[in-house]
Amino acid sequence: QTIPEKKAAVLNREQRQAVEDILKEWASDFPRPCLIKGVTGSGKTEVYMELIHHMLKEQKQVILLIPEIALTYQNVSRFYARFGEQVSLIHSRMSQGERYDQFERAKKGEISIMIGPRSALFTPFPRLGLILIDEEHEDSYKSEKTPCYHARETAIKRGEMEGAFVVMGSASPSVESYYRAQ
Repeated sequence: QTIPEKKAAVLNREQRQAVEDILKEWASDFPRPCLIKGVTGSGKTEVYMELIHHMLKEQKQVILLIPEIALTYQNVSRFYARFGEQVSLIHSRMSQGERYDQFERAKKGEISIMIGPRSALFTPFPRLGLILIDEEHEDSYKSEKTPCYHARETAIKRGEMEGAFVVMGSASPSVESYYRAQ
């Protein structure tokens, strides 16, 4: 698969520094999950896209978790504009069959980026390289139904098990994530 360079953003100094710091952490012997703290509108999405681009160059696949309420056309269209057909989306309004079809596309390698709420975490990517959790403090990442799980904790464990990196972002990080980052 080719990696489209459509609408690549020019990163500002802080964004470039965030990307460089994360890549440096990834190059360490025991890379840890990373936390990006930035106010709304500070450009976390551009940092995510740069990290995604880095993963795609490595032939890796990416899961981007977004709270269901934030799954808007405007948010998701930026990823389609930059990465085109490599992007797929799942959400709660899709039928089980539609979700199954998207998971099958992921398993076959027809897509490289899955965007969705906490259920997207279970996308069966064979070459998973990165799990991004936007607005990681959101309560919607906690499953109330059995089996109960927290998407953040599950993402960190899946990352450990599969050798994938985990990056979380928030304007107001959860106490747990902030404490770990400190």
